[in-house]
Amino acid sequence: MRKVLMLFFVALAAFTLFGCNSSEYKVDGEFMAYEVSVHKDAQMVTTVTVTIEDGEIAGYYIDARQGKRTLDETAGTYSWAWNAKTKKELGDDYNMVKFGGAISEWYVQAELIEAYWLENGVDSVTVDADNYIDNVTGVTIKDGGYIALAQEALELAKAGKFQAVYCSGTDLYIAEMTVSKGKIETLVLDTLQSTRNTTTGSFEWKPSTKQELGDAYGMKGSGGGYKLENGAWVSTGTTATHEWFEQANTITDWIIANGYDSALKSVGGRGVSLNGTSLVDGTSAVTIKTDGYFTVLKSLFDFAGSSVE
Repeated sequence: MRKVLMLFFVALAAFTLFGCNSSEYKVDGEFMAYEVSVHKDAQMVTTVTVTIEDGEIAGYYIDARQGKRTLDETAGTYSWAWNAKTKKELGDDYNMVKFGGAISEWYVQAELIEAYWLENGVDSVTVDADNYIDNVTGVTIKDGGYIALAQEALELAKAGKFQAVYCSGTDLYIAEMTVSKGKIETLVLDTLQSTRNTTTGSFEWKPSTKQELGDAYGMKGSGGGYKLENGAWVSTGTTATHEWFEQANTITDWIIANGYDSALKSVGGRGVSLNGTSLVDGTSAVTIKTDGYFTVLKSLFDFAGSSVE
């Protein structure tokens, strides 16, 4: 009898230690890693997302959004804009077969890589000396950073850290959030901007984001003061009283304290509102343009789903 009880307690201890969510992935959702680059003198962002369901890897998703540089022949100047569709969204219209002689379109090959990862693990995909993927049947494209991004996405999933990006103009809006046991531990909004020469057509990403620049971004004390009067923003003719990062942090602090609300929106493009006409209490310091941040926040919380209470 004592031996039976001993075995029972050993089994119970093992269940307690390993049975109660022994997975290294404690938070379900979609975890995206991203990398910015320059393609044909224009902006580009590549993403790899891993989906975690019930503590297990359920799938991968590779994608990329490119930008386009356009020359105004009359003015002799260049302009830039993000493409309306990603490579996946373009589908056959990406035209890698038609114009590049590929055996199949980019999205088809990306899906083959995703399936191979799911079956064999991220580290199973290999490349040759020229960086072409060489061990997935039907795949002839180069590794455009996909393997490293997939590895990063898995590390983000282990850490319960969600990321989302939104492409607008020539900027990349960024939102990051760590979650533990249904609670938001950290929430950050950011923006990566670029340096462009409209005469030579050169494009490069700035080395630091707005958050990384901090006070050096130079919004505070340099003009751009606004106030809301009768539902409209008017220039105060004075300098901004809060730096960009302080205003962005006011938004995220409010969400951490009050919870995310998908109804969050701007008033005429600026500030924080729930009805589009009045500002949310405690956010009067936020006078920056905010529509892009509410867009990227929606994507972020969609990725997190029910993992956030």
